[in-house]
Amino acid sequence: MSKSSPVAPGQDRKHEANGHAAPVPAPGTDQLQLHKELGGGVLAIAGLSSLAFAQPVYDVLRRAPEFFAIRNLYMGDLLALVVVVAFVPTLVLAAPGSALRSLRPSWMRPAIAAPVGLLAAVIALQAIRNLPAAVATTLALAAGAAVRGVRSFALLLSAAAILVPALLVFDGRVRQSTASPNEAIPADLGDTGARAPVILVIFDEWSLTSILDADGTIDRERLPNLARLADQATWYPNATAAADVSELAVPAMLTGQKAEQGRLPTFTENPVNLFTVLAPSHDISAIEPITSLCPPELNLLAEQRPAFGARLSLLLSDLRIVWLNLTLPVAWTERLPEVTQTWSAFGQDQASTPTDDANDEPVRRALRHLREADRAAEFRRFGDSIKPNGQRPGFYFLHSLLPHLPWEYLPSGHTYRVTRNRVHGLQRELWTTDSWPVRHHQKRYLLQVQFVDRLIGELTEKLEALDLFDRSLIAVTADHGVAFEPGKSRRLLDVNDPTGKQPLDLATVPLIIKAPFQSEAAIDETPLSLVELAPRLLELAGADPSAVPQPQNPGTLPLIGKYAANVELPNDRGPWRRERLAEQVGLLGETNDPIGIGAVPSLHGLRISELRRESSEIGIRLEAPERWDNVDPQRERLPALVQGILVGPESLLERAAALALNGVIATTVRPHQTNNGEIRFTALLPEHLLRPGLNHIDVFLISEEGDSPELEHVQGAPSFVYEIAWGAPGSRDDALVRRSRSSIDEAVVRIPVQRRAADGVIGYLEGAHRANATIHGWAVDLADPGSTLEVVAFLEGSQFWAGSTGIERDSVAERYGREHLYSGFTRKGRTVDARDAEAASETMATIRRDGFVVYAVSPRGTATRLRFFYAPLEEENEAEILPVSDGRRLRVLQTGNGFEGAVDLVVKPGRRTLIEGWAANLTHSLRPRQVVLYRDGQFRAALGVNRERPDVVQHHSDPGLLRTGFRGAVPGAPEPASFAEDYRVFALMLSGVAVELPIHTASGTAE
Repeated sequence: MSKSSPVAPGQDRKHEANGHAAPVPAPGTDQLQLHKELGGGVLAIAGLSSLAFAQPVYDVLRRAPEFFAIRNLYMGDLLALVVVVAFVPTLVLAAPGSALRSLRPSWMRPAIAAPVGLLAAVIALQAIRNLPAAVATTLALAAGAAVRGVRSFALLLSAAAILVPALLVFDGRVRQSTASPNEAIPADLGDTGARAPVILVIFDEWSLTSILDADGTIDRERLPNLARLADQATWYPNATAAADVSELAVPAMLTGQKAEQGRLPTFTENPVNLFTVLAPSHDISAIEPITSLCPPELNLLAEQRPAFGARLSLLLSDLRIVWLNLTLPVAWTERLPEVTQTWSAFGQDQASTPTDDANDEPVRRALRHLREADRAAEFRRFGDSIKPNGQRPGFYFLHSLLPHLPWEYLPSGHTYRVTRNRVHGLQRELWTTDSWPVRHHQKRYLLQVQFVDRLIGELTEKLEALDLFDRSLIAVTADHGVAFEPGKSRRLLDVNDPTGKQPLDLATVPLIIKAPFQSEAAIDETPLSLVELAPRLLELAGADPSAVPQPQNPGTLPLIGKYAANVELPNDRGPWRRERLAEQVGLLGETNDPIGIGAVPSLHGLRISELRRESSEIGIRLEAPERWDNVDPQRERLPALVQGILVGPESLLERAAALALNGVIATTVRPHQTNNGEIRFTALLPEHLLRPGLNHIDVFLISEEGDSPELEHVQGAPSFVYEIAWGAPGSRDDALVRRSRSSIDEAVVRIPVQRRAADGVIGYLEGAHRANATIHGWAVDLADPGSTLEVVAFLEGSQFWAGSTGIERDSVAERYGREHLYSGFTRKGRTVDARDAEAASETMATIRRDGFVVYAVSPRGTATRLRFFYAPLEEENEAEILPVSDGRRLRVLQTGNGFEGAVDLVVKPGRRTLIEGWAANLTHSLRPRQVVLYRDGQFRAALGVNRERPDVVQHHSDPGLLRTGFRGAVPGAPEPASFAEDYRVFALMLSGVAVELPIHTASGTAE
């Protein structure tokens, strides 16, 4: 077969090898084909993107239109969401193909095929996410790789890009939810005649059982403030919630109308409510985190809506979590933030209950304001809003998201860090059948209920101090309860519960009403639906009760479930209450204290030295053990929650574990297994066992065979905490003192700190990030090549972080040898949630002011402080900053305001140029840490400050200023006459500023 000859570059092939003329393509045909293929690919990406990203989330939102009303999102916000979700993913995924069409056309097709396959894989993964993670991922990728012939379906797929958002935007309930609240307040509502101040507090997820003692009365020992309020009020022990979710229950409570599924919790759909009825006679101060029943123009506490950008950013962030929950394999969602444990569960199929169909997708909601808000501060802000009576009485309303999950408050008011992922033992709002995880979380819940009691006490004291308690109408209640029944839903009605216990747990809530000038206790056991709350409060406040429509069949109204029809509850709740009280009394034990709840409570409070113990072969990884290195019991947040992983066989799930704090058994728990197979434990420590400084935590497995239990000490990798032992001034006796984090190991090791040596430990601290406390650098032991060094960072004299070398550093290897390649270290900054923001801000301020002190510890038992360096000058927020690699960021100031000093001598004796001066903080009689010289914005030299300056002492009449002088050589030996033009001199003060010293040169040659 003959071959055609090659065609020269730039020459068209006119003939085939056989001599026949080849057809010549029309000009631009290839470009037109590329345009068509690119257009078809972009349309396919747009359609698949809409199906992969928008459709799952929009489906949830269509079934829960109240999402927009509750978050005060209007149609403009919805349209912005639709535009962002429609265009951003498409533009990002189509951009490579579009760019390559012009740059390298042959690569355009794979650049389009790749995102198409990826999107197809995502859609497939959403359909099979309940399979094991590895299987689901493999099948999804296979489905994405198999996608072919995209262009032929481009027009069909592109329709999804229009249809999916259109279904959301034109949904009638969604449009109603996003309508701006511009309707007027009903004009025909006149003054009802009510004149008593009204204080109404509705708590969230507060069950009646949680407040009762063994006799069925309010527990005075655990809840003294609630009991004291009830001593002057009427308690309704048979009060029943109107609904099982807040967005249905609260409107019913405030309107006197039966809860109705689908009715939005806004004042436009509930125009006649306590706020609008009392508006003609009362000044209204209301905090509504979920509902929007009070018109903003009536509310003295109304907050401005966040800016559009902030609203959209928060919305996209929340919906991102929702999408991940809908897309990732179930096993991989273990560590995602839980989005079903807020006020509602709107992702369920309306036709079933959460326990009817395990395949129904749960609510996918991320109400960040609930998970991150300081609910105690919100309650106290409400209390601060209460003022003495003026010309008009006040109506003060608070819907407090307490004791709602997350459970993070101790009775004292201290908080503890909680993970923002799943609550173990709770899957899609359904408790596991294993009783221990349920009891563990019930323990945390009961402790949070005791904190609610503390807040009620604060509110009562505030009212008494304002002389409002006696004359006011005060009501304390809850929107609905919560259930801790193994195998049952935590918060949604299970109409299939044959015992009726779970519905009663959710339905029966505390209700205490103190009428104006009531001083004696009363108990009204008449069945009462909280739908009757509004008319009852109006009547007690002195108003005409006809101002709010009366409910039909008062006292016998059914409970409305979010996903259940009317649920009739028995009026005789004696059997249920007795059974529940017996369970709770047994759980609380003789101490009647939730903190004592445990797997083996008989061990609590015993010293481990009193028990038989041995070592265990089981391993452990304790999470963030450094939290107990330097405990401050006065801080708001305490390290009371302990979590970790046990490394061993699944038989560990059958064992109980004991956690000892400072040698005393603090609590006992049972391990649990996560979706990814880890065996974990979670325990809550009694705060009274925490002590200032270092706290030792030890974990033991409990063997209950024989007459007395035996403890098996579970140990992980050795874990130590360091402290600095400073030697006498001028000596070289500094040392690091190392202690074990375990109370079993009482050995204390003293590690001498050596000065930098040519054959010892050397290294540099190269940076501490200005925003998140990241630390990085390198260290080597030249006397022990290839060894791994421990790195310890201190802040304000306390250990901040401990790590080790092990990161590749080519530059170090090139200088000191390849055996030192893995000499780098890094401490990555952690994400800070809103509750830790204040403490994190304080920490960053300390770092900027004082910087880290970092040591490298060699396996040979010696330590060296790592050196740092001064970086070039920077600008930050219109201020000049002198940055240091130890984390300090020193703002440059001029002399004045208590900072004084000067360079008062520049001389050049021979080949050296010397400068001399002084600097001090006159207010506190302190000398600087150091004096540094800069030229052209770059560091040149550092000088010590310790020379005697009697002239300064005499001038300022302060003996504390004696050693504020400095003297040293200037690199490069500049001429004294030009020194002031070329150099800048800064005194680095202990207060975290760099004071630029004026240069008053008295030049000369030598002394």
